[in-house]
Amino acid sequence: MIAMMIVSAVAGLGLVRLYRLAFPTAPQLVDQTTQWERARTRTSRLADLEISSEQSWSGRVAEWCAEQLRSRRPDDLQTLERDLAIVGQSMDEWLTQTLLLMVTGLCAPVVLVSLGNSAGVGVPFLAGPVIGVVLAAVMVVVQLSELRTDAAKSREDLRRALSVYLDLVVMSMEGGRGHAEALPTVSRLGTGWAFNTLHDAIDNARPNGITPWEALGRVGERYGVPELLDLRASLALAQDEGGSIRETMIARAQTMRDARIADTHARANKSTDAMRNTLMVMALVAATYVIAARILFLFTAS
Repeated sequence: MIAMMIVSAVAGLGLVRLYRLAFPTAPQLVDQTTQWERARTRTSRLADLEISSEQSWSGRVAEWCAEQLRSRRPDDLQTLERDLAIVGQSMDEWLTQTLLLMVTGLCAPVVLVSLGNSAGVGVPFLAGPVIGVVLAAVMVVVQLSELRTDAAKSREDLRRALSVYLDLVVMSMEGGRGHAEALPTVSRLGTGWAFNTLHDAIDNARPNGITPWEALGRVGERYGVPELLDLRASLALAQDEGGSIRETMIARAQTMRDARIADTHARANKSTDAMRNTLMVMALVAATYVIAARILFLFTAS
């Protein structure tokens, strides 16, 4: 009876398999298009990089890791690419550094444990791989944390530069210039990488046949700065609906100025709280030192 049930189940599975082979389901057009786009992008990227057989093993492994991230975790990869773009580092370079640190953290404890056992210390050999795995994970976490910290700092610098830039543009427009003249003229006044980024985007807008706010929006997409995207959307909407570019830009400048002032107040309050807590700890330590000395004196005197 059991044998008949097994044979029937196997025969049923075979019939289902034959039916699917004979009448396959229609492929999802979106999935097929996505896979084709990923393959085309990968081929173009490899052609641009001119990857050859002489590439180092770390570079090949980094490229493989990047391809796995692009195919399996595109959202996480997009965030990572934006962080790397704003700090001026390539994906392959960062993955190579992270891979080398991870391999170093993984192998160093194993080597040290082996040397210790050779010297007669008697450390369990299993401790080496366990510590290596933990150390490798810590290396990756530290790399990600440093990247996010640097990217957040760079985004803050770009936001501050954009706020100052909009204030200068509004002042220039109040002086009688139109936005088409004020935007590229003011971008040449500032210094630093943030102002240079804004200047390059606006300066290349006209040769590429796009508006200055569209160029700034593309910078916001590449670096993950929402303020640039909001500026592009507001000015594009004002242009499409026949609104005033000048009034829209004044409103955006006021909004960013208020946000900058609020952020400055928040940082000042945070610094004040930190100083207050430090003073309280110092006062508590000083009081403890004085009171403990008096108590010890009373006990020793008796």
